[in-house]
Amino acid sequence: MPAVSPTRRSPAVTRHAAFAIAVANLIGRLTGLARDIIFAAIFGAGAVSDAYNAALRVPMLLRELVAEGSLQNVVVPAFADTTEREGIDAAWTLASAVLGVLLVFLGTTTLVFWVGAEWWVRVVADSFTADPEKLALATTLTQWLSPFLASLSLAAYFGGLLNARGRFFVPAMAQNVLSLGVIAACLAGGNIQTVAAATTLSGFVQVCLCVPSLWAAGFRFRPTFRGHPALGKMLRYFGTAIVGVGTVQASILVESQWASSYGDGVLTWLLGSFRVVQLPLALVAGSLVTALLPEVSALSSRGDHDGAGRVLERTLRTHALLVLPAAVGLGLLAEPIIGFIYERGAFDVADTRGTADMLRMYALATYGICLHRVLVPVFYALGRPRLPMWLSIGAVATKVPIILFLTRGVGMDATALPLSHAITVSGEAVGLFWGLREVLRGRGLLGYHGRLIVALVPMAAVAYWLAPRAHLLVVVGVCAVLYGAAAWALGAIVTPAARPLVPPFVDAETARWLERARVEGASPNAPGLTIGGVGVSVVVEGGAIVLREALTALPLAMHTEEFGAPGFGIRPGPAPRLVSVRLAGRLYTVGAEAPQAPVWIPL
Repeated sequence: MPAVSPTRRSPAVTRHAAFAIAVANLIGRLTGLARDIIFAAIFGAGAVSDAYNAALRVPMLLRELVAEGSLQNVVVPAFADTTEREGIDAAWTLASAVLGVLLVFLGTTTLVFWVGAEWWVRVVADSFTADPEKLALATTLTQWLSPFLASLSLAAYFGGLLNARGRFFVPAMAQNVLSLGVIAACLAGGNIQTVAAATTLSGFVQVCLCVPSLWAAGFRFRPTFRGHPALGKMLRYFGTAIVGVGTVQASILVESQWASSYGDGVLTWLLGSFRVVQLPLALVAGSLVTALLPEVSALSSRGDHDGAGRVLERTLRTHALLVLPAAVGLGLLAEPIIGFIYERGAFDVADTRGTADMLRMYALATYGICLHRVLVPVFYALGRPRLPMWLSIGAVATKVPIILFLTRGVGMDATALPLSHAITVSGEAVGLFWGLREVLRGRGLLGYHGRLIVALVPMAAVAYWLAPRAHLLVVVGVCAVLYGAAAWALGAIVTPAARPLVPPFVDAETARWLERARVEGASPNAPGLTIGGVGVSVVVEGGAIVLREALTALPLAMHTEEFGAPGFGIRPGPAPRLVSVRLAGRLYTVGAEAPQAPVWIPL
């Protein structure tokens, strides 16, 4: 009998997982911030920093292409599906088959990068050919960093397997090793070759940190080359993912190439501003999707698309609540943010202004970038990977024409590069949202976004007025409180005390199951429901609906399929009673009284 999968988790557990990942990512972003501050103070924004950033761009582009952007999108759903259908032993066999293919691919790729280092530098920053010393330095650093791709990809693969088994904290924390290694190398003497060596070493340390947890989970690290029945489907999905993510990385590559043509420092401005945008990308979108993907994959594998829609709805509400104010704040407070992070040592006021100009444009892309990160893996979990691929192809096809229009038609400078990113990724986000319209229909997301936008108006006005007059941290604190209060007043933030209580005349067991359904969700399980992993019957007793853990001799309540927000209906009067319950896309009623509209109370 297949083992019970840890992907069958309640919403509360999913929120706890997302919170744990967010904590780990916050620590990672803080160490990353310290890394960027120290690196900028020592190397500034010039030829050496450009050479390192260009060399690092090669493995980072391929990491997004092979590891985080493709492997996790494909492996986690396949692993969860195999666990649900065949058990954990079959899933580990699949993981071993994938590991064998991955080791061969990564070994070959590392050799190709080492041998063709100069060519890869030209791909990222062709304008370096005008400065032979800069090109030679970037080529040497690329050779130092070529094994970094293999280690990062293995770490991402092992992290994906741990996530599929419900273990999130260790792989999220392992990512901090890169920042700590770069900090140590910078403080050890400020030699850029030492920094590159520390970067490469950190990737292998990340792999080693994941090994004990994977071993404890049951994986025995025995790569095989015999194949697996699910491997063919995975490779087809992986090919689709490679095309989709590859076009995204090609778009970023276009930005890097174009930025390098503007002279020393501009590439560093571009990448430095994008690292700031990665704060909400990692803390919010990355944390949410890492916790979301295993659960949606398991629900989709069981055919519970309504349950998957509920989980996705909760995720998108949390995403909007946190990312929208972050995007507005990055745009309005760009210069004080960049000055606070980078402006010290060799990074001067001119560098701050140049990077802040880039950040203002990237702020327009922030919501689309984060939404793209959340929604693309959902399509793989639902077995529909083609739409994200075609949208990415369309985005990269329009990238260069948009940049040419902005630079030559409108007359913009290098800030046209992040603005083009905002335009293309926003179009992709709209297309992805449209592709999930059947799953998300009737869940009130557009109205929820409208309330958040209204809540942002006073926050934006205060940020604009206060930014020149107060310290950045004071401005951020005041705006956070103001936005939270406005969102709460508009009903976008619902505290537990604000939720309607189950009326006192509902019996204790029914009240207990309704509360668990509110917190943990419910799924259909003919002829009743599953709440918190327990089978529950919806029956009629004394003309009222009651929820019972086991089937009884009482008649089952009538039900129809009806999508909508969960809740319950009360018949008021001298003898009030519970006469309707809507859970898991079903409306349960007591029969003859169903046509009479009860007083409806949402959960």
